Amino acid sequence: MNDARHSASISRILFLLATLLMASFLGACGGLAGEQEVVSTATPESAPSFTEEDAPEQLPDLHNGAVIFQRNCTECHGAAGDGQGVLVQDGSVPAMPSFLDAEHIRTQKPADYYTIITYGNIDALMPPWLNNLTQQERWDVAMYVHSLRSTSEQIARGQQIYADECASCHGDEGRGDGPEMIDTGRQAGDFTHVADTATLTDRNFFVSIDEGIGENMPAYGDTYSEDDIWAAVAYVRSLGLTNFEPSRDAAIRLAQAGEPVTISGMIRMETEGAALPDSLDVNLRYGSQEAGIQSMTAPMQADGSYSFMDVPAEAEQDYIVYVMYNDQFFISDVLPSNQLLLDNTIDLSLYETIDDPGVITVSQIDTTIARDQLDVGELTSGLVFNQRIRFKNSSDRQFALNAPTESGVQGIISLLIQLPPGSVLLSPLNDPRFLVVQEQYAMVYADPIPPGETDIALTYFIPYETEAVIDQPFQYPIDGEVNVYVAPENINVVSDVLLPSGTQNITGVDYRLFSGDVSADGGASLAYTLQGSLVSQVAPTVVSSDSVLPVILMIALVLVLIIGAFIWRSRRGPSAEVEIQQLIRQIAELDAMHDQGQINHDLYRRQRADLKARLATLMSESQET
Repeated sequence: MNDARHSASISRILFLLATLLMASFLGACGGLAGEQEVVSTATPESAPSFTEEDAPEQLPDLHNGAVIFQRNCTECHGAAGDGQGVLVQDGSVPAMPSFLDAEHIRTQKPADYYTIITYGNIDALMPPWLNNLTQQERWDVAMYVHSLRSTSEQIARGQQIYADECASCHGDEGRGDGPEMIDTGRQAGDFTHVADTATLTDRNFFVSIDEGIGENMPAYGDTYSEDDIWAAVAYVRSLGLTNFEPSRDAAIRLAQAGEPVTISGMIRMETEGAALPDSLDVNLRYGSQEAGIQSMTAPMQADGSYSFMDVPAEAEQDYIVYVMYNDQFFISDVLPSNQLLLDNTIDLSLYETIDDPGVITVSQIDTTIARDQLDVGELTSGLVFNQRIRFKNSSDRQFALNAPTESGVQGIISLLIQLPPGSVLLSPLNDPRFLVVQEQYAMVYADPIPPGETDIALTYFIPYETEAVIDQPFQYPIDGEVNVYVAPENINVVSDVLLPSGTQNITGVDYRLFSGDVSADGGASLAYTLQGSLVSQVAPTVVSSDSVLPVILMIALVLVLIIGAFIWRSRRGPSAEVEIQQLIRQIAELDAMHDQGQINHDLYRRQRADLKARLATLMSESQET
């Protein structure tokens, strides 16, 4: 019975892979490839101007801003926001302004804070946070630091003045809908519209209250003291924010070694129509390679909540939360000990699974091309392609196909990724998530693809001297931007779709950019020609689909190799505990490097996603064992 099921499973996966490969290898030619988005640290003058599209969709949450600030900003700006962080005190970064200095903050626009957080400030050695915080999170922390000049007492005094003088026009919640405006049909300012208020300084508000605004608003300078007017300004600002008081909570500070902390959160089912299981174990794992690994388990409550109390905060340790659902690990980001608060929140999202490849598209392809000398058999001169392919899962389920292991247990495969014929894959080679079939320039990704976008990074070598046709098949529809960055000065891209688009500096090297928007059905090949002398004038090397051995005869071989690789993967012994801990440590170290501006932000994002996915795979293998 088991043998029959096993044979049927093998037949099914052979059919699925055959369908994928047949469609891919026999697809028509179309044209292209590309590499990384470049985010550089700006100066205040060079940063893009604030527009209404930059405004938050929701009111900034000061509690969340306080958490982000404590975890990411205190080394420079100080835990209290006074500008006396350890890096300022030891001279590593320039002196910082104090966010507690009311006179200084009153001259600053919140929109300018948001812009600096987004694009960085190279003059102050501040890195950009565009790729590390969402737009809403950047607003949360921008408004948090802008609010530090106000006290709870000042807000309370301002609230009383507002109720007495302002609510009749501006409304109780500051939306400009007070009863007087309704009766007269006139309009008053909406203090909850951040796109407007963020471009004003506190002093702008002060002058309006002090001197009035023509016939629309009376002057209050003779009625209230200067301190009272500043209190009213502080309260008006608070109307466009949420969680002002919770942001002052004493628990929002970094934990010291030895202090007990709380780690809690919510488990949410993100697939529409699906429900959380009735019971689920939530696991907390913490420790280090040197100190050993500790773990705790807590039950998920009926509402999806969980909580770990009295967790020890230990230096140089890392903390993660994970659950297993439908035989798959769902793992939180790594929380290093230097980011532990007294009260920590970690939420996890769960997804059901879908096996329909129609939910997958390629939304972006970025490729950098550089000259290199490699010892690859007899090939010593050619080009190295660093490629990032961005896949989009348009469903609210994670995409995966079941594949059989030798024991009959079902494993996971998902994406089929193909390289230009004639290329030599350089990485990933030993990553357990990939099943590589070099002979057919193909590999299968063996992890589920969650909803949203997933980046797959790979590096391959193509022999080159004077000309090459780069012809890369894609199983999935392409709908998005394709960029090719070329470093060698004498090599040009010839394509009807990829057009010259200026230059980009990537990690200190100037690349010429060729880009275009591509829409192609699944099974098409993206092709372009590289022309120009690399070494000496000899007969051109042409690498194209036509150079592949007859496709039909090779499909059986590639399927056998892929299944063999998958079975080999399933038979390996359990991953060592030390390897899992090393991955956790690498993620934490990568975060630290990025926070200190030591790594390109696009490279950081790709490497972090790669390490986290490998961690999930190794933990899954360990659990199976």
